[in-house]
Amino acid sequence: MKDSLLPNPFSKVSYFASWKRSLSVIMANYGWLYALIALYGVASAGAAIAARHQNKAVANALPGDAMRNHFGAGRGLGGVTLFFTMSASLFSAYSVEGIAWEAWFKGWNATRWIPAGVGVYMAFLVLAPRLHALGKARGYLTLSEVVYDRFSAPNSRYQATAHAIRIITWGCLLLPIFTYQITQFVSMGKIVEAFTDGAIGETTGILIFALIMIVVESIGGLRAVAYTDVIQGVMLILGSFIFFIASGAEFGGLQRAKASLDTKFPKLPLSSGGWSMISYTSFTLRVAVAATMFPHLAMRLLVAKDRKQLQRGLAGMNFTFFWVQLSTMIAGWTAVYALAGQTGVADIVNQQSIFGKLALKLKNASAFGDFSASLLVLAAFAAMISTADSGLLAFSTMFVRDIYEPYAKQLFGANAPVDPNALRMVGLVSSLCALAIGLSLSIVNLREGKPDITGLFSIQTVTPIHAIPAVWGGLHLHWLSGEAVLAGLISGLVSGLAFVLDPAFNVKRKAGLDEHSTGWNTCVFALLINIGVVGLYTLAEKFVFQPQEATKPTAASTKTRPLFIGKKVDKMFTNPIPWIVMILTLLAACPFWYDPGSDTKYVGSMATWAFTSLFFSFVLAIEVSLMYLFRWEDYELPEENDDVSATNVASGKV
Repeated sequence: MKDSLLPNPFSKVSYFASWKRSLSVIMANYGWLYALIALYGVASAGAAIAARHQNKAVANALPGDAMRNHFGAGRGLGGVTLFFTMSASLFSAYSVEGIAWEAWFKGWNATRWIPAGVGVYMAFLVLAPRLHALGKARGYLTLSEVVYDRFSAPNSRYQATAHAIRIITWGCLLLPIFTYQITQFVSMGKIVEAFTDGAIGETTGILIFALIMIVVESIGGLRAVAYTDVIQGVMLILGSFIFFIASGAEFGGLQRAKASLDTKFPKLPLSSGGWSMISYTSFTLRVAVAATMFPHLAMRLLVAKDRKQLQRGLAGMNFTFFWVQLSTMIAGWTAVYALAGQTGVADIVNQQSIFGKLALKLKNASAFGDFSASLLVLAAFAAMISTADSGLLAFSTMFVRDIYEPYAKQLFGANAPVDPNALRMVGLVSSLCALAIGLSLSIVNLREGKPDITGLFSIQTVTPIHAIPAVWGGLHLHWLSGEAVLAGLISGLVSGLAFVLDPAFNVKRKAGLDEHSTGWNTCVFALLINIGVVGLYTLAEKFVFQPQEATKPTAASTKTRPLFIGKKVDKMFTNPIPWIVMILTLLAACPFWYDPGSDTKYVGSMATWAFTSLFFSFVLAIEVSLMYLFRWEDYELPEENDDVSATNVASGKV
């Protein structure tokens, strides 16, 4: 790592002179970058202030509910804002930094991100209609709230089961929040150091953007984050397009890099093991289902203001992967040629910013390259800030709604404040605590060098994947009991943690990864155990256990309002043929049906197996979009549910 040109704040020698000299060098060489940062800072501040006013507006705010107005955007998000905030929540640091590095390091394997991303939206078909309806009807902001009500007595034999499911689910969903935080900060630091050629150090870059992030989130809450998502979304789309043109003009694009790619990646992946066809397939399937449990993504479904806008937005978001992530892949593939002789083993071990190095070379190539590289670097920073901010909001909302609000009086006494203003303050304090934890872990990660960004993304699905039976099953299987879900949840978590910590089972543990020797991720085996236990317990309840009437919650216990989902099957599932077609298309996007280890063949300048993966991913995107547009059915709560308005729910009358 190069020493930063910025002075050591603990040095007593010519501190201000050194600082002034460093700033003059940086400003002289990075005029476009700093001008764009200034514009972005002003725009973000304006967005935060506008969001604060909008949160107080009568048309948007829920009277007397400062907490929901801040953390849940009041009556919800709609239109363009919803589209960009949902997209921005997916396009995190890895979309720019990690994918470019992966494309440079492992070539065509990087295409796995496209079918995995489209697969996430395919999986959201299972959740979106019902989660949105429940968010509107009952005011939910977190998945843990949903599963608590769903498995409250009489849906479980004991009310304690619902409490256990809520708390364990809450714990499971924390991992992606903090791994996302670390990923964003570490990527910011690596990119800014690489792009400025060491003029700004990694830690300094992290602290600068952490400051912007906390200011935006504190002033305007979820609405401010969503408004800045619109800004960064436009920047990312334009920046990706301009960067693609500029890098193609300067470096020749894929056509010129083909010879270097063919030399570096002459063979198809092997059938099993690391970076194999099985690992490609495991990654695609795992991410497609596990990402639906990421709190900051699920929260967008719950707070969408209008069903039609959400429906159309989800239908269109599939295609954004072919714009943003494919652009950074091409940048990584181009870097194989453009950065030849400038990168080596050290970059592989430390996962230095290939994107930042390529952007720096493009910046130095021409004035247009300087502008385009600076724009995309800033867009990348904005995307990372957006995702990190979304994670902070998700954490604070989960802490307030799932831990503090239901248990404060039991833990701290009857005088514990639970009014909306107090809850908002608790949320803000928890955001600051989460930020401090994320920053500390990020700095440690930079010093230790592992797990790298790939490892961070790999391990973040280890625990949230076990919430799938509770959430997916709880939303659609009326006969599923809380005890069966709890038994599977505990079994899956215990086995999953044992698998990932066992170096004999997780052969890449030392590298901070989650992978069995076959190439399958260890959490996939644990999920199968989870689902198997749920199934066996359900059969035992039906044929072995004696029927027992559920215990009713006592008045002293946490207030409950059981959620009864009913027996009706949604239109989305009445015809299995579209699902069979989509699943087969997703599998076709995985290259396991090619001859492992054979010579790479090309379609134009792209490997044939990578091309077919992208082709079937695009076909899947069309299929998923049609499902959103034509099979969406508004979910209506059965009559046995209490008719509680979203306003009363949000204000704590639950």
